[in-house]
Amino acid sequence: MCENCNMPKLNMTRRHSLAALGAGLLSPFVAAALPKQAAAEGVVGTVQSGREIVIRGGYVLPVDPAMKDLVKGDVHIKDGEIVAVAERIDVPAAEVIDATDMIVMPGFVDTHWHMWDGIWRGLVNDATDYFNRHDLLPHYSVEDHHTAVQYAALEAINAGFTTCHNWAHGLRNYDDVEAELSALVETGIRAKLSYSGVIRNVPTPVADLQRALDWIAANGKGRLGLGMTLDGAGEHFKPQVQVARQLGLRPITDHGSFMAFPDLIGPEFIFTHGPGIAPEAVALIAGKKLGVALCPATDPMIGAGLPPVYALLQGGVDLDNISCSIDVTCQSPADPFANLRTLVNSGRIQQVEANNLTGDLLGIAKKGLQWAFSYRDAIRVGTLSGAHVLGLSDQIGSLTPGKRADVILVRTDEPNMLPAANTNPAFQIVQHAVPANVDTVIIDGIIRKRGGKLTGVDVHAVVEKAARAQEAIRKRANLPTVDNTL
Repeated sequence: MCENCNMPKLNMTRRHSLAALGAGLLSPFVAAALPKQAAAEGVVGTVQSGREIVIRGGYVLPVDPAMKDLVKGDVHIKDGEIVAVAERIDVPAAEVIDATDMIVMPGFVDTHWHMWDGIWRGLVNDATDYFNRHDLLPHYSVEDHHTAVQYAALEAINAGFTTCHNWAHGLRNYDDVEAELSALVETGIRAKLSYSGVIRNVPTPVADLQRALDWIAANGKGRLGLGMTLDGAGEHFKPQVQVARQLGLRPITDHGSFMAFPDLIGPEFIFTHGPGIAPEAVALIAGKKLGVALCPATDPMIGAGLPPVYALLQGGVDLDNISCSIDVTCQSPADPFANLRTLVNSGRIQQVEANNLTGDLLGIAKKGLQWAFSYRDAIRVGTLSGAHVLGLSDQIGSLTPGKRADVILVRTDEPNMLPAANTNPAFQIVQHAVPANVDTVIIDGIIRKRGGKLTGVDVHAVVEKAARAQEAIRKRANLPTVDNTL
């Protein structure tokens, strides 16, 4: 969820819900002398995994529209890249991962996640609670920023996310930025971090942005990129966009106020949330080819409404520009499967409403509606479309040979799944799967989860550290005892 009052008004929703949200922590810096453009949009670099892997005998769901599913197939990975996908691949020197009774697919891609506040779990009940808890920010240490993002990123990998967009709207200075970048690198996740343009009403120096780009180039191991948030930009919005574009930052985004600048915005922008979105806003998104980051867990949870899947599709927004986001994990888990279910269910509810069949179960069945948004569409939104929204679809999002090896294996032999022959894997993934079914996660060719367990990290220590950080922040803030009667 976002904070962005005092922003230009546009009828983005019939109730102006986004324009009524809280005041932004951010606003953009004043343009200054700009350094030469840095390669911020891409995240692929020279650092690669030398491991050679063959994933053997799983149901291969490539998501690439030009590729067919393989009921039983192999995926060959070398130096962090997908080399080949075929029914049988023999590489004697490669490590073999047995994918029997598993679905092999690209990792999930999140496009909007406030990772710094995930350690508020157990403290926030609704939208009011959430925005009130931003008063904890001054009581964070730099190490708390590292801890929070590390904690969130490990949850992401455990759930099957291989890429996230760290919408870092809690930054106070460059030290916080470097702490959050370090946490992302250490966990091994692929990520974009969107840097605040203004912090406490002080424009962020261009030198700090370049410093972050230089840090990424030196330490990001080819998996990080930099974007920019524009919440609360006001009069500095236009020069800020120019700065971001000259630096090659992507995405450029805020929580909706940029819709008041239709002549300035373009495909590198991400529109978030959207329940109650007005037709003119949909038309602008479609015409400008903006990315959309829907929030299927948090928007219904706070009562804001369902993600407007049907309205976007009917309004001409391309499926490649619709993505799925976690938003905040202090109020919901990082569960891509539940989010995709909610997207499908929301689209069906909205389509049934449009056909005046709400509540008419037999009428819905007899109508035989051809659903505008399918389970396959949901999986694409959670993977390839998300990559497109972040400007990374040439590198990740599908099991296309030549792309980076961001791959997950999902078990079908668990009690909530069924490894029966001739069943639809898209149905199983969206209708039934949960994060516990994610057996293996590979990011950039490096195994980060195997046999259902995260690798190379003391998970218990990270969780305990996150819990201690929350306790220390609350103590420094003199936060009252939480009401446990709700």
